[in-house]
Amino acid sequence: MSTVNNTPAMHKNIDYTTVDGTQKWAILREHWKYGLWALWSSIGSMMLGWDYVAGGQLAALPEFRKQFGVRQEDGSMLLPAHYLAAWAAVGLACDIVAALISAPFLEKYGRKHQIIVASVISVVGVLLQQLATEWKMHLAGRAVNGAAVGIMFTISPLWIGETCRPELRGLFLCLFNASIVLGQFLIVVIGYGASNIQGKWQWWTVVVSMYIFPATLLAGYPWFPESPYWLIREGRLDDARRSLQQMYSRGAQEFIEIEMRRLEEDVRFNSELNSDVQDTGFEIFGLHIGAELQCFRGSNLKRTLTAMFAASGQQLIGASFVIGYATYFFELIGISNFFLASCLMYVVMLLSTTAAFPLVEIVGRRGLIVPALFAMSGLLLLMGILGWFQDKSGALWAIVVITYLWAVVYQVSLGACGFVLASEVATLRLRAATQALVTVMNGVWGLIMQFTVPYMISTDAGNLGGKTGLIFFGTGILTAIAGYFLFPETKGLSFERIDELYNKGTAPRHFKKKSTEMDLSMASRQGVKDGEDVANVVEISKV
Repeated sequence: MSTVNNTPAMHKNIDYTTVDGTQKWAILREHWKYGLWALWSSIGSMMLGWDYVAGGQLAALPEFRKQFGVRQEDGSMLLPAHYLAAWAAVGLACDIVAALISAPFLEKYGRKHQIIVASVISVVGVLLQQLATEWKMHLAGRAVNGAAVGIMFTISPLWIGETCRPELRGLFLCLFNASIVLGQFLIVVIGYGASNIQGKWQWWTVVVSMYIFPATLLAGYPWFPESPYWLIREGRLDDARRSLQQMYSRGAQEFIEIEMRRLEEDVRFNSELNSDVQDTGFEIFGLHIGAELQCFRGSNLKRTLTAMFAASGQQLIGASFVIGYATYFFELIGISNFFLASCLMYVVMLLSTTAAFPLVEIVGRRGLIVPALFAMSGLLLLMGILGWFQDKSGALWAIVVITYLWAVVYQVSLGACGFVLASEVATLRLRAATQALVTVMNGVWGLIMQFTVPYMISTDAGNLGGKTGLIFFGTGILTAIAGYFLFPETKGLSFERIDELYNKGTAPRHFKKKSTEMDLSMASRQGVKDGEDVANVVEISKV
């Protein structure tokens, strides 16, 4: 292979023909442009975080309650539990439907073009919420915007998972959760600032600020590169090469050719593993329907269940309760400055999720997630016990501290790494279908929680307060036990190696050990000298 003269010298210090975890920071410094595109693509998950917390923020604003609430005997305005449940649930329901509908379109037409569709839908949804004068019209706006979120929520991790170098896959997939938290943090800050405004702009400020997402997506769309993996799979090699040039730079030609070979090998390998996919399902208007069914066949079944559980486990461990309704919950249990308390919590969460960026590549996915699941379950149990004494100020503030601790542990572990693991365990050929199923399952559990949590905490319903922690302790401990058996360690593994381990029937908790054995066996066959580090280096192509 010839070398391009204007290839940057830095390329000579990085061996791109191998997957070597020790090179990840050098690769990141060299290819910062890809990092910017990964950030841009994560706007979709930021939309989810924003939409996820918006209901709780709006519910805590007096002017919003004045507009949509029901007057009580004491003259105060209360949002009935069924209003809150409907607003929260309808967005997730449309999220689920949109994810299912978008999956075959993503396979047929690529990852890029649905961004336009999602952006236009989002504008319509936000406009309906802004102009709403009664709760059902606001409900319609939440539904429409939920569909846009469902499409973008599917695209974001799919694009990063397909395009990223294996050394940086965990780090960039952590952007998925970090952008969710950033979206949550921003809307909490905006809600806190808007609480000092009088009149309808108190709640309009929160709603109108949502326009920033479709505006940013539309502004960057013309230059956003299509997934080169999808283009190669469709036989469009020249387009894939141009996409890589957009993603990195035209000067990195040697690197681009190596990436082309790596992606071509991934496509070939996965095509052989899933050669029967095209023969399953049926077609409607040229769209292949039925890849989702293939996700539940053979060795794909365990991988699909693991991916779905890695994401939906976030709901089962209590994210909807602790994060989604933090502001409203703090108000209901009697915290005087509840907006500030929740705002500080989101600052802590944002700092915590950034800590996951290096930890996911140092400690690994399983090493972060499984112990944290048991720790979070214990914190929920303690919160539930203190809930019986929340009429005492000491117990009240202890619940707040536990909420903060839970949020820190969650963001460093399952919050950040759950989406990483969900994206990595799916076989590449079924990645779009699997990601759609992940979105659906996450939405289904979110739907259940958004229906039930308001009834648990609302004063006109369950009024459980801190005792809600006992309910999520039950679901959380089951999640921790299941995670111990289901979640593999995928740090530093190529997609080809992950495929091999699943096809061999290796127990997920033994992936790391088995992969090391396979590396040593390969090195022995190739005559690698004793003492050379082969555990982290897997050959993916040859120059």
